Amino acid sequence: MSPAARPLLDQLDLLAPWLIVLFGLGVLYVPSFVDLSRGIWATEEQAHGPIVFAVFLWLLWRKRDALLLPRDVSAPARAGGIALLVIGLLLYVVGRSQGIPTFEVGSLIWVLAGSILLLRGGAALQAVWFPLFFACFMTPMPAIVVDTLTAPMKMAVSAVSEQLLYALGYPVARSGVMLHVGQYQLLVADACAGLYTLFTLEALGLLYLNLVRHDAMWRNLLLAALIVPISFTSNVIRVTTLALITYYLGDEAGQGFLHGFAGITLFATALLLIFMVDGLIELAVRRARRSTAPQVSRRERQPTAEVSTAARLLGAGRLCIRPAVAVAGSMFVGAAAANLLSPELTSTAHLPGLEAAVPARLPDWRMVASPLQPANLVVAEGPAVRNALAALYDEILTRTYVGADGQQVMLAIAYARQQRQDVKIHRPEVCYAAQGYDVQPPAVVGLPVLDGGRTIPGMEFAGRDRDRYEAVSYWIRIGESYPPNGWRMREHILREGLAGRIPDGVLVRVSSIVDEPAKLDAAYATHRRFMTDLLKAVPADTLAVLAGEVAAPASAAAIARGDAGQGARR
Repeated sequence: MSPAARPLLDQLDLLAPWLIVLFGLGVLYVPSFVDLSRGIWATEEQAHGPIVFAVFLWLLWRKRDALLLPRDVSAPARAGGIALLVIGLLLYVVGRSQGIPTFEVGSLIWVLAGSILLLRGGAALQAVWFPLFFACFMTPMPAIVVDTLTAPMKMAVSAVSEQLLYALGYPVARSGVMLHVGQYQLLVADACAGLYTLFTLEALGLLYLNLVRHDAMWRNLLLAALIVPISFTSNVIRVTTLALITYYLGDEAGQGFLHGFAGITLFATALLLIFMVDGLIELAVRRARRSTAPQVSRRERQPTAEVSTAARLLGAGRLCIRPAVAVAGSMFVGAAAANLLSPELTSTAHLPGLEAAVPARLPDWRMVASPLQPANLVVAEGPAVRNALAALYDEILTRTYVGADGQQVMLAIAYARQQRQDVKIHRPEVCYAAQGYDVQPPAVVGLPVLDGGRTIPGMEFAGRDRDRYEAVSYWIRIGESYPPNGWRMREHILREGLAGRIPDGVLVRVSSIVDEPAKLDAAYATHRRFMTDLLKAVPADTLAVLAGEVAAPASAAAIARGDAGQGARR
């Protein structure tokens, strides 16, 4: 063998374990990232995902020498590596098969950490801790966390923007998260709330701190904490800018190119504020520093790991082949398990078409045109509403009925054949709160709207919008369950998914407008009367879709036990 060919063979010998593991990672995560690029990463809220992923790869590349250290895997490191790898693969299998992006993408951190421990040991894992931590920022946040935090953040951004525009002398009013500027109406959507902006800016801020390497820990922590008000300030500037663009140039300009440009301006403003705040801290530190002794940076104090080629090859290549093959093999098993556990659509319910199946006339009700507008089924505006509805629901029916006594009720029915963790029916109280209503805590009730005294487990609540009150009664059916909250809904969908089934779902919502709280109870009673008449009038197949298993006639034994209509409330 020629001497010139030896270094190349040495490098291949050195890289062979990582090439094997990289192949396994590709089998696991290439489909995931393709789905992300076509899905949530293509949305305005999650557009930071590809950027964070690219920075994560660059950070790992900067630490490549640490990944080529001689193999030094102790028994505790081996046990820890196996545990991390198993946890990561379990998260991947559940996340990939059940459509939970938080688990699916987040599993990459655990899988990489376990692989590094098994192939190189604790020293290598310690050297790459920051890239792995930084990868947390490309992991989609759980939807329930987003739903919980987004609404109050949107309200705060809307309120501050309103006060700022008012102080500048513009004709502005606010209704919840809706800003009325002149003749225009702007909805502060989720992207403007600041949660995802905060997430992205926190990632960029930590990256900045890692690169500049300030000596004082208090300085790093202070700057990281200040990113929160910086993000909020940037979002207020963005919303205010869009309001002014719409006011002067019209709605088309505000929702077109300039809307995206305002998003770019937001990040530029936020990064500029981060640099300015860090500069002010640096100025304060210099003024407070009494000693003129030269400071040694952390990078200079820490010895760099210069690893010679001979040292790298000392047990780094051939000794890692077996664990690398084992790690890659476990990844193949994880990919196969995720594919096998992916649920299939099992609903046999046939929806005949809501427009045709729901009569325009009921015994004591008739459909009318009405200017009354209930809250949207999805919190968005413009084309985003149509896209969101198309993703969530297969069919939607909205109507207004008036009774023989002149009382009006608004009916909304939304049917979705597939209920998954990432695409599922929206709960009305969440949508009402996000659209600016002051929502009372929903009450779990049994709606006595079926024959024989059987009930449908449902909810009742009231929302207030200035001087207007809206009474709302609804039920949600997911498969054979009637979940009373978001957690129970997710739990049931997960159980069905792990059993290999994708349940269908339907929302039946009835609401009416009242002018004072004292009339809410009467409105709920009217809703129940309307629901009873509605379910009596629809065909049997439609009734099965709307009410599910509780609509099936109870057996005589079940009635004797008092179980009729109760099974769904377990």
